[in-house]
Amino acid sequence: MKKIDFKEKEFQISDPVENYFECISSCDINDGNCISSCVEILKQYDN
Repeated sequence: MKKIDFKEKEFQISDPVENYFECISSCDINDGNCISSCVEILKQYDN
């Protein structure tokens, strides 16, 4: 699977939770950094 930088990717879905699940579904289950990045993206929607 191709690695994607989600901080630079423009999500076409406006639902932040849907974007979060899209992000984590592309992460390796053992890649804590990738999953943490997805959480940070979700937190940005809260601001």
